Amino acid sequence: MDLKTARQIVDALKQSDRILITSHVDPDGDSVGSQLALYDYVTSLGKIAAIFGQGTIPSKYLFLNGIDKIVTDSSNAVFDADTAVVLEATSIERIGKVKRMLTQGMRIVNIDHHIGNSNYGDLNLVDESASSVGELLYKILKLDGFRMHRETAEKLYTAILTDTGRFHFASTTPDALRIAAELVEAGARPRVITDKIYFSMSAEQTRVIGEMMCNAELVHQGRMCVMSLTEEMVEARGLSFADFEGAVEYSMYVKSVEVGMLFKSVGDNCTKVSIRSRSSFDVAALARRFGGGGHVNAAGATIMMPFEAAKKALVESAGEVFSAND
Repeated sequence: MDLKTARQIVDALKQSDRILITSHVDPDGDSVGSQLALYDYVTSLGKIAAIFGQGTIPSKYLFLNGIDKIVTDSSNAVFDADTAVVLEATSIERIGKVKRMLTQGMRIVNIDHHIGNSNYGDLNLVDESASSVGELLYKILKLDGFRMHRETAEKLYTAILTDTGRFHFASTTPDALRIAAELVEAGARPRVITDKIYFSMSAEQTRVIGEMMCNAELVHQGRMCVMSLTEEMVEARGLSFADFEGAVEYSMYVKSVEVGMLFKSVGDNCTKVSIRSRSSFDVAALARRFGGGGHVNAAGATIMMPFEAAKKALVESAGEVFSAND
């Protein structure tokens, strides 16, 4: 992490009076945990802060202290801030409707760990070697001597746990593990957090995941698993797509699979895909072909194509990568 920039961010936050905190649309564990932890920090400095986002918060994160602080519908929100901190967004467009709240003269602080960040902030702390934004925030808070309470520790632990795939992805570095240990020492409860996030599904969620897995397709000689999730499948059970954040992991359960994809049909001409890999297959590079991005082993994209057409295009494109690498 660039310590000079980290110190500049601490100074900027201390000089601010009103701070807007946001992240990418469709929140995940890293964005939710990091936003809440940053809120704890800046309010401890006596600052007025507010968190704005776009998209439903997955129910598995509702146990986090202060979760009600996140405003998920920012369409008509008003908050006069002098500084905005944008977490885990490669470009300013990734924050969706919150972008309209960024006014001229507002200082923008950009903290991210994704490949391809456009450095759109006045201060840019982008570290592609970090496991998560949660890891970067922990280092910033530690740099300033922030006294870590259990609630904040659990938010940062959640961020790191989920963005490393339960300490499974290649992003699970010694740094990430050391920080996780320090967060446990500060009071974070690994079993409670893991149970809440990964072992607290409703019966209806479990049935939909069963349907997804039963209909999964193995392609490219079994090296890729493709799963599908439609609006009809979730609405029939009274659920939402947010209830299946991270469900792409189930595509990796077959021994022969090197790449897994979960396609979500979110409209007549809009398809979202989450991609995972267990090998050197760079799914971020694949996602970038379709306007997305991410990490080598975990990426995604929103594709303005009908569901079946998007699936066909991604599967064929992945096949080209397999052929080129063989």
